[in-house]
Formats: sequence, C-alpha cells, structure tokens
Amino acid sequence: MNKGYIMVVLFILSLFIYMNNNALAAEHSPKKTKTRFLSKKKISNYIRNLISRTPIYTLFANPDNNNNNNNKQPIPFVCTKRSEIKKAENVMEEAIERLKEHAIHSNDYNLHYRYANEIDIYRKRHKYVIVDKIDIEINNTDKYEEIIDTLSNFNNNLYSFVTVKGKVAREYNPNLVMIQQRFSDIPDQHFRGYLYAIATKQQVSEDTTIIALTSANINDYNHVDQNLFKNLIVESANSFETEVDSENYIRKRYLKKAFVHLSGYIIKKKSKSIHITSINAVSNIKILIA
Repeated sequence: MNKGYIMVVLFILSLFIYMNNNALAAEHSPKKTKTRFLSKKKISNYIRNLISRTPIYTLFANPDNNNNNNNKQPIPFVCTKRSEIKKAENVMEEAIERLKEHAIHSNDYNLHYRYANEIDIYRKRHKYVIVDKIDIEINNTDKYEEIIDTLSNFNNNLYSFVTVKGKVAREYNPNLVMIQQRFSDIPDQHFRGYLYAIATKQQVSEDTTIIALTSANINDYNHVDQNLFKNLIVESANSFETEVDSENYIRKRYLKKAFVHLSGYIIKKKSKSIHITSINAVSNIKILIA
C-alpha cells in the first residue's frame, strides 16, 4: 500500500486513540475535573506534530511499492457454539444501527475542533457517556479497499505516537470477531489499559462500509474487577455473556479494564473523495447492572 496513504488512515486512528485515552485517564485521575475534553490547544499541538512528520497536503505524492507484512498473528479460537454466534450477530446488528444514528449530525453535537476544512471533531453527551465524532475527507478514491483493510485490522499496530497491541480473541465468522486491545505509549497520559469488544465489518452498499465495535459482559477472569458492565448505547450487549482465557497480566489486573459503549467507522466512497465518520464512546468506569 502507498506508504503516504497509510499515514492518512493512521492519522485518524492515532488521533482517535489519543482522545480516547485522554478520557480514560481523566476518569482515573484523583483530581475532580469539570470536563474530560481535550483542550483545543492539545488537539492542535497533536495534529501539528503528526502533520510535521507527513504533511497532509503531500500524503498522496510519490507512492511507494507495496510492502508485504510477514508478521504472523496468533490463530484465533473459532467459536462453534451456535447460540453465542447468534447473540453476537444480534448485538452487532444493533451496534451498526446505533452507529448510523450517532453519525447523523444533530444539534446536540458541538464542534470542538476544525483543521483545514478536512478534519472536524464534534462532541456530545449521551446519558452518562461522552460521544466523539470525527469527520474527515480524503481526496483520493483509489484506496477505498485499503482504507477498509487498515481500519479493520485489529492486530498489533503503531499509530504514530500510539502503540496498540491487539489480537482476535475469538472468531464467529470472518467478518464478526471478538478482539482484545491494549493501549500504551500515549503522550502525556498515565493510563495503561485493555479492552475486549465484539467487532464486525459490513458492506452496506456498493460504496459504503461500516466497521463497528462494542463491549459486552466478557468474563476475562480479572479477579479484582468482576462486576457486570452496562452498555448505555447498544442495549442488546447487556444480555451477551461469555468467557475468555485471558493472560496473567489481566487476571492480576496489571492493566485497567476499559469498555466500548460504541465505536466504529462509516467509510463512504464519493465521486471525488472518501468520507470517513468515526464514532467513539468509551469508558473505564463501569455502570453496574442492578
């Protein structure tokens, strides 16, 4: 894939992850703060640092030869339990519908930051959850499939300053999986955490693909944190329960456990550009099921 092009997609991901972890870190801070929003100055500085490495206006120049990644990923456990597969399918059907709803611009969204008429960051509150929305326009229609492949890669990645170690923990079908992700090396943040989520990729039309993630009650044998999580956006996720054979550092709670109420991307190919809408609502403060 064009190396410069990859930077566009990783730009979105790294900014998204940076914002997410700022929210997670703020929730764990002993200090009481009025807001978990990143300041405009912090976002601006972060974008400038990214752009200084690869200017956004020259990202499509001088394409490199494709590089093959020969890193082998662990073979995921393939679920054959029909009842669990069906529940996962139902959860993600709702997740996609909720993603579409929150992607629609409404009056409750506030414009928090705009960069060069190419990146708009909006925020709103939904019940007790902060929802981030990022709209970005990429003036290149040739790499639609590569964008989808990059955004649906849940394995280990380095997104600019941000390291995400991930794996597919369980496969329900090739486009429906359970993932584990661990976050580290976040600039100015002390939060080190992990999450489990169900993820799906669906082509909803010839020119539109949706990637969605949401957390459910997945027992990872974290012996410190055994309460049930309540998803405030994808309600069907609250009836989904299963177990995973997690690593020792999770069982001993060396990392903070985080949750995805809803996260994902709507990638739409237009006549002269590709529009990506990113929606994200995460939390590491559990809202308990009564």
